[in-house]
Amino acid sequence: MLMVLPSFAQKQSKAEKEAAEKLAYEAALESINNKTWVLVPDTYALSNGDFETNIDNSNFLSCEKGDCFSQGAIVCDNSFTNISTPSEYVVDVNKKGNVTLRIVVNGNYWKGTYKITMRAGNNKADVIFNPIKGTTRRFSGPIVPLAGASYNKRANPK
Repeated sequence: MLMVLPSFAQKQSKAEKEAAEKLAYEAALESINNKTWVLVPDTYALSNGDFETNIDNSNFLSCEKGDCFSQGAIVCDNSFTNISTPSEYVVDVNKKGNVTLRIVVNGNYWKGTYKITMRAGNNKADVIFNPIKGTTRRFSGPIVPLAGASYNKRANPK
C-alpha cells in the first residue's frame, strides 16, 4: 500500500499540472483572439545565439484593445515604449491546437513583423521579430490575459 501512494500522488500531481497548463492555454488563446494579452519574455537570444534569462518585466509585448505595445530592446530593437495599430493581425490554429500569430506593426520607431508560435496545451510562446531596419529579435515566454499580467509599462508611448 505504501508503494502505491507515492505513485498515485505523482500521477495526480501530473494531472493537476496538465489541467493548469490547459487552462493557461485556453486563457491565452481567448486573449489572443480578443487582442488583450501580454508576453513578458522569460528568455531571449543574444547576438551570438546564446539564450539569456530575462528578469525585468519592463521588457514586454502586448495587445491592448486593438493596439500593440512593445518595450525594451529584447522585444523591439529600441528603448522606447512603442505603440502601433497593427496593419495585420492573423491568428491561425491548426488541427492539433498549435497557434501561429502574425502581427505587422508600423509605429514611429517600431516597424516590422512578429511571428508568434504557441504549442497546444500550454501558454508558452516563441517569438521572432523581424524589424524593417535593425536586428532580428528572438524571445519566448508565456502569453497571459491582460487582466492577470504583471508588467511595467512606462507612460507616453511613441
